[in-house]
Amino acid sequence: IVWLEEYWNITDLVAISTFLLGLMLRLQPEPYMGYGRVIYCIDIIFWYIRVLDIFGVNKYLGPYVMMIGKMMIDMMYFVVIMLVVLMSFGVARQAILHPDEEPTWRLARNIFYMPYWMIYGEVFADSIDPETVFFTAPCGEHLYDEDGKKLPPCIPGAWLTPAIMACYLLVANILLVNLLIAVFNNTFFEVKSISNQVWKFQRYQLIMTFHDRPILPPPLIIFSHLYILFSRLFRRCSKKKKTEESATSLQHFYSQHKRRRSDLRSCWFFKITTQFMCGHSHISM
Repeated sequence: IVWLEEYWNITDLVAISTFLLGLMLRLQPEPYMGYGRVIYCIDIIFWYIRVLDIFGVNKYLGPYVMMIGKMMIDMMYFVVIMLVVLMSFGVARQAILHPDEEPTWRLARNIFYMPYWMIYGEVFADSIDPETVFFTAPCGEHLYDEDGKKLPPCIPGAWLTPAIMACYLLVANILLVNLLIAVFNNTFFEVKSISNQVWKFQRYQLIMTFHDRPILPPPLIIFSHLYILFSRLFRRCSKKKKTEESATSLQHFYSQHKRRRSDLRSCWFFKITTQFMCGHSHISM
C-alpha cells in the first residue's frame, strides 16, 4: 500500500501490466497478435510519461513537472462538472435530431462525440444548422420526390438545436474553460513561489529512490533480487542458530538481573522504612 502512494509507481504498475497483457496476446495467433501490437503502442505512452520523473533533477523542469501533476488533479474536478454540461446538451441534441434511432453503442458515442469536439471549436455546422440540413432537404408527411419515392417526415423542433448549442458553447467554452484556466493559473503561482524547495525535494527523493534500488538495470535486475533474497534467508538462518546457542546464557543473565533488581528493591524499601521510623521517633521525642 505504501508503494502505491507514489504516483510514479502506479505508472510503472500500469505500464508493466499493459506490457504483459500485450506479450500474452502477441504469442497467440491472429487476430489476437494484432491486438497485442495495439496494446504495445498504447503501453509505450506510459513509458514515455515515466521519463518525466527524471526531470525532477533539473532546477527548472522539476517544478514544472509538479505543476503538471497538480493541474491534472484540478482538472479531474473540472471534468466532472464538464461531463454534466456535456451530457445535458448531448442527450437533448441527439433526441431532437434523431428521434427514431435504435439504441446502439453508436448512439451512445454520438451523445459525447460532437459535443466534446465543440469545446475545441469544431461546431459541426453542417449537421446542426437546420437551414442547411432540414430546410434544404425536402421532407414532409405523405409527400413524394420527383422519382416517386416517399419523403422522410420533417423532424419537429429541429430549429431548437442551434439555440441549445449556443447556450452550451457559452457555458462550456467561455465559462468553464476560463474557470479551469484561472485554477491552473493559481496552481502555477503556488508552485512557482516555492520552486526552489520543490526542486530540492524532488532531487533528494529521486536520489534516494535510486540509492535504494539494486545496481543492475532491468531485465538483469532479477539477479539482484535473487541475491538479496538468498542473503536475507542466510542471515535469518544464521541469526536463528546464534539465538539458540545464546538462549541458555541469556536466561542465566536474565535470572541474575532479576535477582539483583529484587535485592536492590528490598534494600531501597528497608532504607525508606528506616528513615521513616527514625523521623517518626524524632518527632515523638
